[in-house]
Amino acid sequence: MQNNENYLVEMKDIVKTFPGTRALDGVSLYLGKGEIHALVGENGAGKSTLMNVLTGQYSRDSGTVLLEGKPVHFNSPKDAVRNNIILVPQEINLVSEASIAENVFLGNETNKGKGLIDWKKTASEAERILKQLNVELDVSQPVKDLSAAYQQLVMIARALAYDPKVLILDEPTAVLTDKETEKLFDAMQKLKKQGTSMVFISHHLDEVMTQCDRVTIMRDGTLVEARDVKDITKEEMINLMAGKKIVAGKRVERQYSDEVFLETKNLTRYGEYKDISLQLHKGEILCIAGLVGAGRTEVFKSVFGITHPDEGEIYIEGNKVDVKDPTVALKYGMGYVSEERRHDGIAPEMSVLENMMLPSLKDNSSGALINWSKVIEICDEYIQAFSIKTAGREALIKNLSGGNQQKVIVARWLAKKVRMLILDEPTRGIDVNAKGEIHALIRQMADEGVAVAVISSEMEEVLQLADRIMVMHNGVISGWVDNPAEVTQEDVLKIAFK
Repeated sequence: MQNNENYLVEMKDIVKTFPGTRALDGVSLYLGKGEIHALVGENGAGKSTLMNVLTGQYSRDSGTVLLEGKPVHFNSPKDAVRNNIILVPQEINLVSEASIAENVFLGNETNKGKGLIDWKKTASEAERILKQLNVELDVSQPVKDLSAAYQQLVMIARALAYDPKVLILDEPTAVLTDKETEKLFDAMQKLKKQGTSMVFISHHLDEVMTQCDRVTIMRDGTLVEARDVKDITKEEMINLMAGKKIVAGKRVERQYSDEVFLETKNLTRYGEYKDISLQLHKGEILCIAGLVGAGRTEVFKSVFGITHPDEGEIYIEGNKVDVKDPTVALKYGMGYVSEERRHDGIAPEMSVLENMMLPSLKDNSSGALINWSKVIEICDEYIQAFSIKTAGREALIKNLSGGNQQKVIVARWLAKKVRMLILDEPTRGIDVNAKGEIHALIRQMADEGVAVAVISSEMEEVLQLADRIMVMHNGVISGWVDNPAEVTQEDVLKIAFK
């Protein structure tokens, strides 16, 4: 597509900065009319951010966006929807108690006058749209009764109800079976013939090779290359995603105990992960690598008792345990740092001291009386030891930078004296200096005998931190790396794509 008249959307030199992070650094993307355009890159490459700029979820700092050759600036997702640009996000976003038909037309209701919804037409249109996806369902049933795969298809049907000019699919096949994926691909090819343009964000490069016309490759918030799919191989895409530079693990040579703290045997949770057998030693840093939808977080949520496995066994120091909920996990000496720091990790309206010391208050109490002088002493020690930049222990944690918030959360579990710590994306969204300091804290905990599991999408971080690497893909363990110093990012990516 050499003629600009063939482009439906042109994004030129887009820059987007968040505090401490340049998420997009002059990225351009050109979407042709009636084209399926793949957008690929490792986690954190900036793919979703770029699409959130296009759909008005984020404002751009600089750059231009043209729609059918005319400059546009969307101030909200509603502006994009009015221009028939529709995003299907990776996360399920449905009203669980509402019916399939209601969800398909949520915010886009069919009226019959005087503010009344035409429910009969709503149902028949929902059925028609689902048939485009080769899906037959009773559209009167609540979506809570559907599997995650069918909920994903309902979300895609909702997008199709807007008759999109541009349909953005963010990891649409992550929860779909092979059969459901084929149904989606059939629908995509029909839409393409009808003139709909699509952006297809996926870590499944085989899907890119078979379904897409062109591919834009991103890395670390920058554009690496855009090519016709017929002119590139899967191996070349992996190389461009990972970077030509070979990044060896700059890890500190460490020794860890032969004693196993955590062991899982054939742990399975239907639809999320299957047959996960692993061992985590005392004093070891085990990094769990993989791509979106690999099941990494889901496994360790079950280990910590947030969810429950359907099959398999968990052992702590050789003893079979039933981790019914996180309070039981705490009793076994486990701690958990969620990837959603702002949502699950901190209490934003509480102080640094309260956020750091809440789990440890009982440990520093005599009966019903809290030893506040001891609590304050411990908090101040960690603020100083971890160089936490704060106006003081009474400052609200929401006023700290992301890196300093993360230090407080890590200190929380050191103060609790946990024996195992799960860290999910521990350095996401924080600056380079804070990242290095948190890496040092992780090593310090491991040196003190804590068993540490780090879930990370940043391959360089994995190679720097890990004593061993467990790689997951599509809910199963796809391989192990016993000596991270001897592998590159590309090597680990190849395991993830097995």
